Amino acid sequence: MQRIGIIVVCYNGVADTVECLESLRNLAYANFFTVVVDNASSDSTAEIVRTQFPEVTLIVNPQNTGFTGGNQTGVRAAFEHGAEFIFLLNPDTIVAPDLLERLMKTWEAQLNLGALGPVMLLYDEPEIVWSAGGELDARGQVRHLLQGKPAPTHVSYQPSAFVSGCGLLFSRRVFEQVGFFDERFFLYYEESDLCARIRKAGYEIGTAFQARLWHKVSRATGKDSLLTLYYMRRNQLLYLKKHGTSFGLLMAFVESLRLLAVWTLKRNPKRTVLLRALRDFRAGRFGRADGI
Repeated sequence: MQRIGIIVVCYNGVADTVECLESLRNLAYANFFTVVVDNASSDSTAEIVRTQFPEVTLIVNPQNTGFTGGNQTGVRAAFEHGAEFIFLLNPDTIVAPDLLERLMKTWEAQLNLGALGPVMLLYDEPEIVWSAGGELDARGQVRHLLQGKPAPTHVSYQPSAFVSGCGLLFSRRVFEQVGFFDERFFLYYEESDLCARIRKAGYEIGTAFQARLWHKVSRATGKDSLLTLYYMRRNQLLYLKKHGTSFGLLMAFVESLRLLAVWTLKRNPKRTVLLRALRDFRAGRFGRADGI
């Protein structure tokens, strides 16, 4: 039985983190351990995890290093603990007890897998899909497969361009070959970049439809927050610079300029954040962006 290290990176949201870790206690898979990386939370997350979940390996970062940096820290710790597989898991999720068995069964059945995800269902609508893998168009726009539809029961596996980092399984062998997350992304598009590099290395990405988790969706940043706007726009362009075409990058930049013009005319306060995202991309300023 393969040894699996589960990495949970949290930033505040202590109630969600506790519910997530409680669901992990119900996992039936015998050979796993959990690493929680606290990204300098201010709501006593670290103290509560340390007290209520002594079985967890807790790492407290002195500052918020984002999804990318937090997971880098967690993955290194998991490798030190002998992990042969890594499962990245958002703290605003709960998992089915048979999640890991289902994932590993699919991994063993499929040839040449580089990364695998479960079906991700909505926490508030537990039979409705949030993501079953995803695709990106030429402009770097993300589309989550089957989003908003009932979870299928007749499909066992389906390949895709990427799997959300909300729940992402990969092997140590693949990760050591492809490399860690690109920390320039900090937040958003980092898993799309990782999956693109995995596919360029000749591996397949896919979804195991019998493995399930439930996601609360954008609890940490807010779906329509200024923070989400900034990182999504800046990192979309960075992703295209790395993996897209010159024309696709140009079209995405032009679309952002068009939106900027509209927001300027309407005096939408989001204009300032979008402008900063475009300027930071042009200037090569990546990683964590303070003051948003």
